[in-house]
Amino acid sequence: MVIVRRELATTPGVLLAGVALLYLAAQLLIPTLGMGIGWDEAVYASQYAAHAPPALYSAPRAQGVPLLVAPIVAITDSVVVLRIWLTLVSSAALFGAFAVWLRVRNHWVVPLAALLLAGCWLSLFYGNQAMPNLYVALGAVAAIGFLLTGSPLGLGASMVLVSLMRPTDALVLAVPLAAYALWQRRFRELAALAVGLAIGWGQWMAEAVVRFGGVTERLGTAGEHNDTGLTSTLGEQARALDGPALCRFGVECGGVSPLLVIWWIAIPLAAGAGLWAARHTPWFRPLALATATAVAMALPYFFYVDYAAPRFLLPVYALLALPIATAARLARLPFAAGVAAHLILQGVVAVTMSADARTEREVMTAAAEKLRPRIEGPCVIYGQGGAQLGYLLGCESQAIAQRFDDTMPPRVQSFRERGHDVIVTHRDVRPPAYTDDWKRQDLPGPWRARFGASP
Repeated sequence: MVIVRRELATTPGVLLAGVALLYLAAQLLIPTLGMGIGWDEAVYASQYAAHAPPALYSAPRAQGVPLLVAPIVAITDSVVVLRIWLTLVSSAALFGAFAVWLRVRNHWVVPLAALLLAGCWLSLFYGNQAMPNLYVALGAVAAIGFLLTGSPLGLGASMVLVSLMRPTDALVLAVPLAAYALWQRRFRELAALAVGLAIGWGQWMAEAVVRFGGVTERLGTAGEHNDTGLTSTLGEQARALDGPALCRFGVECGGVSPLLVIWWIAIPLAAGAGLWAARHTPWFRPLALATATAVAMALPYFFYVDYAAPRFLLPVYALLALPIATAARLARLPFAAGVAAHLILQGVVAVTMSADARTEREVMTAAAEKLRPRIEGPCVIYGQGGAQLGYLLGCESQAIAQRFDDTMPPRVQSFRERGHDVIVTHRDVRPPAYTDDWKRQDLPGPWRARFGASP
């Protein structure tokens, strides 16, 4: 009986469940749970929030994250409750995505790959945030697993998820998967792939017609917003390995961390070692497909999008975790030491990033509470932190990244003409000249506000 229990406790499925539970616990322990809401999160969450109007929705965004958080934000404005919901969802998604691969190979290498991904600071930092990249990563892992196991319904559902989260990522993901399906003459899976893409892209295109003046117009605006074109961001990505979350809008990316660069270089080397270890086994073909897909999904963010955000590479790390875990066959003791170093290094970065973000967002939350008594009736927040403050205060909002235009935006002006109180918020930049004679208020930290009465 004892032997049976030990064998059961070490089966790949049980080990994977244990990894998912550890991932859940880690998200609850690091400082993200009580962290205030971020800019992108506020935009996504406000789309279906009961307590706040929808924030301005830019062309590149998609509806996956708003739909994911809709059940929570429709009934409560608690950011903590939202974090708990996303912790549960992301942990279950981690288990579900890698459980598909247990049907490809029922082996401890699969839960080990899940552990490698769960231990990345990006997975820990973004696991309970309302952001799309982790779900793109897990959707990609699941999609390849379903393709390999001949499960068209699962493949189609995975592609719907990815294309609702980030349609362009889904398109890139589909290319190597479609090539593999054609090579293997898996036409049912090819059809499922196309249907999944069509659903996600269909929604995005329908929204383009309704809200952005057409598909071509939305694609053009999205390209301008994302600074797309032939480029190279390898340097920026290297500098952002330990943060900041976004190297854009004049944000100082900082220097290159030698430890993180070593970690980064070790990823393709370990993945190559895993492919080598599996070269004479049936496991090689699945690993080769995962690796090829990872390369495909990395290329746009290295050579087409002209700014860096570490989270963009989450799908790459998720897919390469499978061949990396396989490298354990070559030298288990050195590999175990490498895994320990990976978890420690990434854990330190996760705690540091989370603590910094929590401190910054706590100041913004305090600023919102100080503004609240000054707001009477309909209101609009315009300026830095506009999306977050609008979400917290239940106001219309329009955020800016760095500096103000010389004239008030037409959208904000229209609200003012309809009797809304206009609150211009700023920090570390000069407010617009048209607010020189407005009432002023100092807020916690570097935040300031100016109040414009209705005309």
